[in-house]
Amino acid sequence: MNHDLVEEAALRPAARSGLTGPVLAPAVSTPVAAVRTPQGAHGKVRVAIVHDWLVTYAGAERVLEQIVACFPDADLFSLVDFLDDRTFLRGKTATTSFIQNLPFARTRYRGYLPLMPLAIEQLDVSAYDVVISSSHAVAKGILTGPDQVHISYVHSPIRYAWDLQHQYLQQSQLTRGPKSMLARLVLHYIRNWDVRTSNSVDSFVANSAFIARRIHKVYQREADVIFPPVDVDAFTLNEQKEDFYLTASRMVPYKKIDLLVEAFAQMPERKLVVIGDGPDMQKIRAKATPNIEIMGYQPFAVLHDRMRRAKAFVFAAEEDFGISVVEAQACGTPVIAYGKGGALETVRDLTHPQPTGLFFAEQSVESIVAAVEDFADNPRRFIAADCRRNAERFSAAHFRERFFAHVRAAVPKMQGASLPAFDAPPADTHVPSANTPRILAVDQTGVLGGAELSLLEIMKALRARAEVVLFDDGPFRTALDQAGVTVNVFESGALREVRKRGGSVPKWAAFKDIVALVRAVVKQARRADVIYANTQRAMVIGALAGRFARKPVVWHLRDIVTSEHFGGKQLAIIKWCAKLGLAHVIANSAASKRAFVELTNFDSKRVDVVFNGISAAPFDALADVPQATLRALLNLPQQGFLVGSFSRLAHWKGQHVLLEAVVLNPHMHAVLVGAPLFGEDDYEATLRAFVVNHGIGDRVHFVGFQNDIAACMRAVDVVVHTSITPEPFGRVIVEGMLAQRPVVAARAGGVVEIIDDGVNGLLCTPGDAHGLADTLAELRANESLREQLVANGNRVARQRFGPGNYVASVERILKAVAG
Repeated sequence: MNHDLVEEAALRPAARSGLTGPVLAPAVSTPVAAVRTPQGAHGKVRVAIVHDWLVTYAGAERVLEQIVACFPDADLFSLVDFLDDRTFLRGKTATTSFIQNLPFARTRYRGYLPLMPLAIEQLDVSAYDVVISSSHAVAKGILTGPDQVHISYVHSPIRYAWDLQHQYLQQSQLTRGPKSMLARLVLHYIRNWDVRTSNSVDSFVANSAFIARRIHKVYQREADVIFPPVDVDAFTLNEQKEDFYLTASRMVPYKKIDLLVEAFAQMPERKLVVIGDGPDMQKIRAKATPNIEIMGYQPFAVLHDRMRRAKAFVFAAEEDFGISVVEAQACGTPVIAYGKGGALETVRDLTHPQPTGLFFAEQSVESIVAAVEDFADNPRRFIAADCRRNAERFSAAHFRERFFAHVRAAVPKMQGASLPAFDAPPADTHVPSANTPRILAVDQTGVLGGAELSLLEIMKALRARAEVVLFDDGPFRTALDQAGVTVNVFESGALREVRKRGGSVPKWAAFKDIVALVRAVVKQARRADVIYANTQRAMVIGALAGRFARKPVVWHLRDIVTSEHFGGKQLAIIKWCAKLGLAHVIANSAASKRAFVELTNFDSKRVDVVFNGISAAPFDALADVPQATLRALLNLPQQGFLVGSFSRLAHWKGQHVLLEAVVLNPHMHAVLVGAPLFGEDDYEATLRAFVVNHGIGDRVHFVGFQNDIAACMRAVDVVVHTSITPEPFGRVIVEGMLAQRPVVAARAGGVVEIIDDGVNGLLCTPGDAHGLADTLAELRANESLREQLVANGNRVARQRFGPGNYVASVERILKAVAG
């Protein structure tokens, strides 16, 4: 399948909150049974899913994501697996081939094409009843037996070995010479192998009728058509169109962006906006005239905004399917497309009673100009709501229903089986497997901060194989006790005064306390297979203890290790520990990973990105509690637009920016949930003095430390995140989404890995009080925008940041490190 959109999209406060007083609702949910692979009359059906390679999240991987959702207990196989974020796979890791361990495989796996047929045949799936291959290269060549059902979802037969061979050789500059001859021999071998292995497939599924015809041409086999899933819910309908046309794609030759630019150059009265980047960028820029805006690569929020407002989306490529064409229609935007390939199946032309676009017959400037002129003569022929309804035929839910039904019909054991619920969270019922290692988790504090809440999720799930060491007592120890986790507290003494920015602890006192802590952890580690350090001070002690106890150490990195957050001595210690005793690092965002690798030169292959997992249960438990009840319990005004900040009171968390915005916006109240923790009492005093000096005491509410974050968030109208330096993750953002409140956050660090600006939240410049005030004023006035952000935010939080994926990913890494 072609991956045709240029789109990429992007969470932590330390103090949590909780209501004192009457209990509103239980903070636990009814246990949800883990979704299992469907069973028929003959017992459990064992399913294996085979994918070509796992290196990114693009079009083929979107299909794989939905196949995994249909069969959540299936095992996964792939030639290579180099994913950093495997959230979309529900934390699964793949059994890989020998190519995984070949030199430069992470970046140059395609260069091993001659070995791929052999490699895919070495993957052993003989223990499974059903084998599902997701194939655009060699996955369909997996070896299966006569008692197994092999269903192959084909994105395309190997295009560069079949009809695009000559184009591939030309682009690779392999048209003549010895290398060309070798390449042609390899492709000839691949073609023969490709045809032969098609005989082992029991049922073909194509992503379009266009690909079904290609399958018939190449393999002489029929294929059912199930269109690939498009995330139409991420795109919102807009019926008010503006006077410009849009195209968006990777700038490569077959996309024909240059033809579109040349065509609009001949229509100076019509504006074209071009989004995308690629090898042809300079050539396309050179052809652009003043009526053509070349925007280059843009994040998803910008793409979404232009798609919603464009008069029409123009598309000149011959695609197998064409996701962008469907996404444009999901925005209510009609399409002007080349009348060949997948567009013929996704766009309804003027012969349909509810048309969603029109076609041009040739990939030529003249044909494009004629089609645009035809569209411009009467754009009222196309109704935005009709475009949206057409796009909904390609939703992910529709894909799951059709694909599961196809598999069920092909597998006798599955007759009568039902499709598993898509969003059933497995987190609270996670059972560690027999080979889960014995884990010693180490944390530096007893305070219930964001890092500790994230560790709590893991320990609740893995408590049968884990125990925790804390360097301080407090609410975190109580929470672990209540969850049935074994806890030991070893006082940190003078080390308690050490801060990220440094401290004035006497050297002898620090040395003595370090020795004591290391000895205590070494003693506990003798019963463990792996030491799992959750915070920076815990990592230092853990790294030393790991050397003495001869145990591997995994650090769960929850900070951006730069001079903005850490002092020079602390950064030097982190570099030293990375070399001394870290076997692996789990980063809570790509931003955290980048900073750590840049600081330490640590092998990036030994750093995995795992987004924090946050349970929706406390938020769901309050779904029927009126907001007025929650406000009364917190002594908040019943009327007014309440904006909530949820974190410890610290300068870098930026609560002062929110107060400055309150001064600028007289219709807004600020609710500050949290307290100063690490010697930051002076900052709270500064905030209170600012409130008094500016006369906003009636609109600023300090509610202090609270335990019930869900109740506090549902009491306000908007959740804000105002950190003035990059946040490693931003847990409060996901919590706000689960509380079904619109979220406004500072554009930096891991935050941009959670929020698509304008889609599931809004982003502001860090430290910009005027920008924050304007954004909040817009939210207050725009109810439809608030509803859109809430719906999209809640969906993203549940799908991408559920605790099930989080726990499974961490458990997988600890297993691998423990060996």
